Amino acid sequence: MTKKKNKNEFCSKEQLEKFLNKICIWNLSFAERPLSGKLVEVTDEYFLIEMKDGRTLCARRDCINGFGMTRKQEQAI
Repeated sequence: MTKKKNKNEFCSKEQLEKFLNKICIWNLSFAERPLSGKLVEVTDEYFLIEMKDGRTLCARRDCINGFGMTRKQEQAI
């Protein structure tokens, strides 16, 4: 039997674990252009993203249009 996904859930918890502590390109509804940053934390309500300059961004799940891992993962962001 398959687990029914919530309408705001676009990935399973297991799929999201692959992205934790990885640098991703983020397409967010409130940003004019894609951003890059490391995925630090995921909850039922938001994603916490750490930018290269040390700032953190907290994005609600419904603001995330899409994201993908960058080809080159820097050692320290």
